[in-house]
Amino acid sequence: MKVTAIIPARGGSKGVPGKNKKEIDGKPLLSYSIEAALQSKLLSEIWVSSDDEAILAIAKQFSQIKIHRRNVAHATDQSPVTDTVKEILGQSVCDAVMLLQPTAPIRTGENIDKAIQLMEADDQINSVISVVAMNDIHPARMYWAKEHRLISILPEFEQTRRQDIPPAYYRNGSIYLTRKTAFDVNHSLMVKPTAPYIMPLDWLLNIDENRDLIIAEALIPAWKKGLLG
Repeated sequence: MKVTAIIPARGGSKGVPGKNKKEIDGKPLLSYSIEAALQSKLLSEIWVSSDDEAILAIAKQFSQIKIHRRNVAHATDQSPVTDTVKEILGQSVCDAVMLLQPTAPIRTGENIDKAIQLMEADDQINSVISVVAMNDIHPARMYWAKEHRLISILPEFEQTRRQDIPPAYYRNGSIYLTRKTAFDVNHSLMVKPTAPYIMPLDWLLNIDENRDLIIAEALIPAWKKGLLG
């Protein structure tokens, strides 16, 4: 199966300005996703898409990476990433597309390959999405707030011990893999049936706000030293 990986890295961000090129533990955030993709044995090609020349300059340091200069109209906070994916797939021949978001940097080439192997082993699924199993941060502990009252999201498990609650899985933003035929029809990277690729909870990191960046400064070095999961 031929899989095209796309790493979307806009220059702008409201939550953390310039986050994709910010250095964390000695290297730009973008580099972590590029290096993981290059570790993969199953990806056919790897694209970095950006509207920012400084970000593209980082990508150009890796000779195997293909460059996509993103149209400014596709680089706003409101722009769906699927428009960029569609544009790149117009230049690529593949069976599936994988999105690797720089803002979820804790992953390896082995993780990427295992997600691809899940799809190769099951021709009934259209997508594979990486998730983590949640412990006490679980829908059973969550509520809707309506008219100044708390309404349990899962009332049948509201008072159940954590050990007795069925596991819930949180989409961690690290890996999205979709068959090209499914993407072409649905213009989506999450097309059912979808299989989970389960990753360690300790690796959960998605950088959207300054708080996440502070966490990343501690979490990424610990991950690199093998201290997590």
